[in-house]
This record gives sequence, structure tokens and C-alpha cells, in this order.
Amino acid sequence: MPAPQVASIDFAPPADVSSGDCELSVALEGGGGSTFRVATFDRAEAWMDSAQSKAWWSEPILFVASLDRETVRAAVDAMAAEMGGYWLRYYHRRKT
Repeated sequence: MPAPQVASIDFAPPADVSSGDCELSVALEGGGGSTFRVATFDRAEAWMDSAQSKAWWSEPILFVASLDRETVRAAVDAMAAEMGGYWLRYYHRRKT
């Protein structure tokens, strides 16, 4: 299966870099795409603290070093290239 080509990424709503996480919409060339959460590595600890829990889980999240557009785009491009885009399909979550 050929790897999908990423047409664009959009932070939805626009990323608040200080929060460390946001929704990301990915549009693919030729149509289609997905929306999923992207977060910095420290967010899991913050979510556990907030829940007063020693464990935390949720839908798949793309973890990145920072929420800047360049870093997130490189991570999404890597997801598209890896295993014919398997990870973009795995993380697929469209808002309804």
C-alpha cells in the first residue's frame, strides 16, 4: 500500500503551546484525513496528577518534544511514511 501524502496539518483549535496538548487535524492529498490529540511528553504526568492516579490511559496520542508546527509536521510525515501510513490510520479519529 503506498504511503499517504499529508496535504496539511491544523491545530484545532489553534494550539496553546503553554498547555502542552491540543487536537490536530490532518488532511491527506486526494481526500480523507483524521483528527487526534497531540501532546508534549510531560502531559501524561499532568493528567495523572489531575486524576489523582498512578496510571493514565486514553485514545492514542501523538507525543512530540514541542507543539511547534515544524516538529508536529515532521512527526505526522513520519507517521504517513511508516508502514504505508499505518499509524495515521491507527490514530484516525474524526470528530462528528
